[in-house]
Amino acid sequence: MWDSSRPERVDGGIYLDHESMDAICESVAGSLGFKIEHNINLGVGRIDQVWSRQEHPNLPEMKFAVQILNESGDIDPDIITTNAMRSLWSDCDHLIFVVPDSGTQKSIQGKIRSFDSIGGFLQLHKYITTVTLAELTKGTKHAATEARA
Repeated sequence: MWDSSRPERVDGGIYLDHESMDAICESVAGSLGFKIEHNINLGVGRIDQVWSRQEHPNLPEMKFAVQILNESGDIDPDIITTNAMRSLWSDCDHLIFVVPDSGTQKSIQGKIRSFDSIGGFLQLHKYITTVTLAELTKGTKHAATEARA
């Protein structure tokens, strides 16, 4: 599915096209036991992936919207808010942005903090997580190592 020797690494980031990033995210979700749905659109716009898993029979299924951004650098605030609304309206419990590098990650996190400082009842920092592709794959390798031990 994904050849780890393939990505070009620049400044600690992994730069790939959208399809390759999508395949890596699918691989990670599958290894963590999530059910994966692709290109979900319930009338409010497309979500790249929705990961879902029920941790306990007495608890509802948790749904995570995963939006893959393969562009790096400063991210337009409209992209953040639009994707947050899409995932909320699609009944997802959390939104995860997967980005290629830490600069893009910091751009999104900074904008989320500024949204939260304005006020309002929705605190986006509690709803949105931003991870780099390298962090996502590293975390999966670490989790797999712990599971084998």
